[in-house]
Amino acid sequence: MIADPGESFHSDSIALPWAENWADDPCIQLKLLMVDVEGGRYAVRMRFQAGLQVAPHKHTGEVHAYTFSGRWTYLDYVDGPPNVAGSYLFEPPGTTHTLKVADDAGEWTEVLFILYGAMLHLDDTGAVIGVTDAQSVLTEYSRRLAEQQAPIPASLPVGGRMAYRALA
Repeated sequence: MIADPGESFHSDSIALPWAENWADDPCIQLKLLMVDVEGGRYAVRMRFQAGLQVAPHKHTGEVHAYTFSGRWTYLDYVDGPPNVAGSYLFEPPGTTHTLKVADDAGEWTEVLFILYGAMLHLDDTGAVIGVTDAQSVLTEYSRRLAEQQAPIPASLPVGGRMAYRALA
């Protein structure tokens, strides 16, 4: 069912199920809050276990991040302040970095990310070895929930120009 494009969408980020083992890593969990495949944007709530280091990656669009709990930094910006509960971070398009969760960050570091464009996963030489975008996050979220036998939300926020439809 497609809603009027002028309608707003509410996502209960507490009730949505966590997709575990995100990116085949048991230290990462993700909830998909909104995805606009045609517009190339999506919002996710992610949890990272203490000590986790994510492979280097580059964003083709801007990223907004709000930290709910824990502590994390980018290894590439040694003078940058750590992201802690209550921190907001803006990343301009084209930034490349390596996310590292503090070893003593507690059980989970939890962050809301709003991403535009794609995230390009890089190897040690800077070559692209994978791509995450709105479509891949939508596909992967549904697949992971099905594998976990977790309920797939009856209506995920999907569609262009912020029009939403139920996920088939």
